[in-house]
Amino acid sequence: MKLDTTSHQGRDDKPAVIFIHGLGMDKDIWVNPCSSRILGGLFPLKILISRNEEEQQPENIQTLFDDLRLRDYSVITWSQKKPAGPIDSAVPELKEIVRTARKMTESGIILIGHSRGGLIARKYMTEEDSSIMGFITISTPHHGSSIAGIVKYLAPLVTVIDPFFPTGEKGSLSFAVKRISEFLKSRSLKELLPGSDFFTSLHDKPLDGVYYVSLGGTNPTLFSIYNFSFPDVLERVMPENFYPEEMKKNRGDGLVSAESSRMPWSHEHYNFAFNHAEILFDKDVRNILCDIIGRIAENL
Repeated sequence: MKLDTTSHQGRDDKPAVIFIHGLGMDKDIWVNPCSSRILGGLFPLKILISRNEEEQQPENIQTLFDDLRLRDYSVITWSQKKPAGPIDSAVPELKEIVRTARKMTESGIILIGHSRGGLIARKYMTEEDSSIMGFITISTPHHGSSIAGIVKYLAPLVTVIDPFFPTGEKGSLSFAVKRISEFLKSRSLKELLPGSDFFTSLHDKPLDGVYYVSLGGTNPTLFSIYNFSFPDVLERVMPENFYPEEMKKNRGDGLVSAESSRMPWSHEHYNFAFNHAEILFDKDVRNILCDIIGRIAENL
């Protein structure tokens, strides 16, 4: 199987670390975030990292992939062939990456999954691979995400935010909302709904010898532009009792709730006041993860 990978060969007395990207993304989120784009290439990832349109977007974004490479760990990631396909389509690719990682080290493997990437790893680990010694998830919806249920509220949202855009930009706004709507209706996103066939058929369990860690975010603001922020503006068009947990302040990161981000059997769990993307790049978060990975490497 030929995959688009990026890797670094480190010391063989340290575990190899595999990075798994989320839905609709690619390996750039780990190796070149400034080039990474979301929603099928519609927007740059950087809009989810700056708080508002006045804030200067970073020229260079460091990642945990960079941190571990500089610490001489073997690291590897890849772009999934079907980034918006079903989870099962990515599992064989992860198997291939694990086979490659085994050749890079004599000290076991640590899996790190962002968002849906963590679920891909959970599905893979139902096969009980003894080479896995650590498993870290970042903003993974372990209990599902109800975000797909907001699609019916996107049409009225256009009416709410249209006045904030100059006339020349309204066409592009409508196009953007259409693309977001199509994404929210996709089969792959519905797979992430609580109670979906994927979750009801996922029969994994904690494995002996594997150290589990999960992280979640509690700032739901994904981006701000003109005089509104998303998803805060949805509160104007959604009934209060339908407003999803993922979008509530101090309760979610905009896409995944803090509660859902907690792996059921994690040995350690952390919540940070960041949105679904910011949590990947914050230096303090990365330092904590480097410390955890160091402890796993030393068998705690």
